[in-house]
Amino acid sequence: MNLRRLLLLPILSGLLLTTFTSCETTSFTKPAEEKKTSPYSPKINQRVLKASNKKNTKIVVDISKQKAYLLVNGKIAITTPVSTARKGKRTPRGTFRITQRVRSGKISTIYRSHMPYWMRLSGSLYGVHAGHLPGYPASAGCVRLPNESAQLFFDNTSYGTRVSIYSSWSGAPK
Repeated sequence: MNLRRLLLLPILSGLLLTTFTSCETTSFTKPAEEKKTSPYSPKINQRVLKASNKKNTKIVVDISKQKAYLLVNGKIAITTPVSTARKGKRTPRGTFRITQRVRSGKISTIYRSHMPYWMRLSGSLYGVHAGHLPGYPASAGCVRLPNESAQLFFDNTSYGTRVSIYSSWSGAPK
């Protein structure tokens, strides 16, 4: 009888442990870190963005909030931080059309800096493009976007897309 108990004990112990433990495996290693998002990462509403056909989009820039929005059918698909004109410079206000698009290779004639995802505003000297965002207005007048946002805006707009730049946009989320 003692031999039988000794043989059954490991089997019963295993059954009890299986019954009373969770189905997750326990790891004694540090859990993988979650993907950290940068403060410059765009906020994307995928459901709204999927409806983009390039002809139903519009860009809105809110200077006071240092934010830009890609609207699809009037709904916000992407929200991103921007950097507009520094003190002593001016980002133009008004409504413009994209009249030139250059994915890569565009270089500022004044500062010799690269301006990927360049979108010229109504034939002016100003545009929307990827550039450095220090967290405050710092450009010579253009609207700088983080690289990821600039690519998304570029890929979801076309020649003729409307760009509205406001000192303060009343449609911006609070």
